[in-house]
Amino acid sequence: MRTRPIFALVTALGVAGIVAGVAVAQEAGPASRRKLHEDLEGPTGNRPTPLIGQTGSGSPAAIVAGDKVLPKPAVDRPDKTTSKKEPVLGESGFAADRQTSMTPDSNTGPDGTLHYASVFNPDVLPFKRMSSFDTVGEDYKLVVGRTALSGIAVGGTTDKTRDRFWGSVLLKLAPGRDIPLPSVAPDMRILSYEVNPRIRLEFSKDGADNFYVRSDESSASGTFRLVFLADADAGYFAPSLPTGGRYTARTVATMTPSDLRPVVPEAQRRAAAITLDALHVDADMDLGVAFNKLVGYFRGFKEGTLPSRTGDIYRDLCDSQIGVCRHRAFAFMVTANALGLPTRYVQNEAHAFVEVWFPERRWQRIDLGGAALRMEVSGAEDKRLHRPRADDPFAKPNAYKNSYTQLEGDISGLSADQLADKKKSLDQSPASGNFDGASGGTMDDGSGSPGPDRITPDPNLPAVTQDPKKQTPRLEVTMADASAYRGDFLHVEGRVTAGGRALPDHPIDIYLSPAGRNGASPQPLGRAVTGADGMFRMDFSVPPGLALSTYEIWLSSPEDAYYNAALSN
Repeated sequence: MRTRPIFALVTALGVAGIVAGVAVAQEAGPASRRKLHEDLEGPTGNRPTPLIGQTGSGSPAAIVAGDKVLPKPAVDRPDKTTSKKEPVLGESGFAADRQTSMTPDSNTGPDGTLHYASVFNPDVLPFKRMSSFDTVGEDYKLVVGRTALSGIAVGGTTDKTRDRFWGSVLLKLAPGRDIPLPSVAPDMRILSYEVNPRIRLEFSKDGADNFYVRSDESSASGTFRLVFLADADAGYFAPSLPTGGRYTARTVATMTPSDLRPVVPEAQRRAAAITLDALHVDADMDLGVAFNKLVGYFRGFKEGTLPSRTGDIYRDLCDSQIGVCRHRAFAFMVTANALGLPTRYVQNEAHAFVEVWFPERRWQRIDLGGAALRMEVSGAEDKRLHRPRADDPFAKPNAYKNSYTQLEGDISGLSADQLADKKKSLDQSPASGNFDGASGGTMDDGSGSPGPDRITPDPNLPAVTQDPKKQTPRLEVTMADASAYRGDFLHVEGRVTAGGRALPDHPIDIYLSPAGRNGASPQPLGRAVTGADGMFRMDFSVPPGLALSTYEIWLSSPEDAYYNAALSN
């Protein structure tokens, strides 16, 4: 599609950057070793990637999540004003504490307003992992079975099997002190990080996949801003059962690695047998049937007062089918572990849910719902809510459908657009892990193939209708290399303004078009994102198959909820 500005001066003149392909040596050396650049691939080949503007091992300028571009969070040095509004990990208080144990209670009535602090983008609301427990004691106390920490290497290459997230947190560091770090999934990887003030960090996790961060430097004292890029297995967020044969709970138990096998006290095994018998579930039943019965039963819990208290909190909850999210998750964990399915209890400041391990699938996030219908979310402004790649396939009674975990009820801190986007079907809006044809940044892509939201300068395409109620950005190329080699990099800088002011965090697509053809036959180079000053500065790889000629540089930006699509002329 091509934009046509409403007013003659809405878009700025694109500065023509001359790209002359020149036959050069692949590497310095004797003439016998020289080779023309005719068959070189781009710097990273032709593989699409969700990273935009990454240089070396540092963090990219942005990531692609579905049809959205998510810029890297600001790594501003924390100040007193900021730290008062945001939880500081390493201090006690709301959304900063990691519990070392959990004892089930009998307060099964409705919760008041829940408060949730957002630290990820896309936001996994309300499923941030803060405290995970994998062991149930004889007194029903939940703890971490293996508390020893193992180090986590920073780095790695993300791909289509994983979803990506920005994390931004405040840390209260002291030399050698391990600080609890929220996570999105048990297998979360830290791909890159930045910290302000600058300091070297080390990451680790315990046997229940609780994450930690620390610094051993003597200067590690005070409050620091940590911004990190993470990814996780996409299947964790879209739970399903293994499909490689007929499974039962007994076969799952047999195939479970020794370090994940639950230790179930005999008294708990007998108590859970009563629940399993009532549900007509046994270890040799088809796993799909048995698991769906379990999920449906515990999702059917309702808040209220326990009719009786026998001294066995597990039996009281199961017999009455009463309780909120923490009671459902606790009782499900005891039952599933007794059946032979490794299960964890996971919680944050607003919600509790479970993780269940299956062959082929590994850990899967299973939400059992929650009773409260009021939630206040802080820190989620301008963030995208995470969209899994498939819907949860398990039983969904009304008690589950109408809960806050399905974003039903009175939820403040989220815009109507955020809520509406989250509830769209996958054929209306792509999953967060999708990035085909949307990233384009050829520091990482190599092809820059246009996606459905791209606006190209091709004058043969129909003009895009612009909304007079929205502003139309002004796009300018401020600097560019005068020449470049095929298969090498072309440096381009530009400015984006709207209403005379710098427009930050705005995606810009860069194209080359043969000089003098008014944007015809455009070749996409990639996508950049503007910084706080409305500027972008980025290197793009020149496609190795590009004809040797003179080209003009064109900029475009897609339409969003606030701005029209725009095109430099």
